[in-house]
Amino acid sequence: MPEPVRCPHRLTRLVARDQDAEYLECLDCGAILEKGELEEPPEFNESLSDA
Repeated sequence: MPEPVRCPHRLTRLVARDQDAEYLECLDCGAILEKGELEEPPEFNESLSDA
C-alpha cells in the first residue's frame, strides 16, 4: 500500500492565539497546527553581488 502524501500546509489561517502560541488551520487538509510545527521556508542566503 503506498504511503499517503504529506500535506505541505501552504495555505493556513490563524484560528487561535494565547500567550505562548498561535494555532493555525491548514485550508488544504483541515489540520490544526501550532505555528512552530510548520516547516519554515528555506532562507535566501545569496546577495546580488554573488551572481
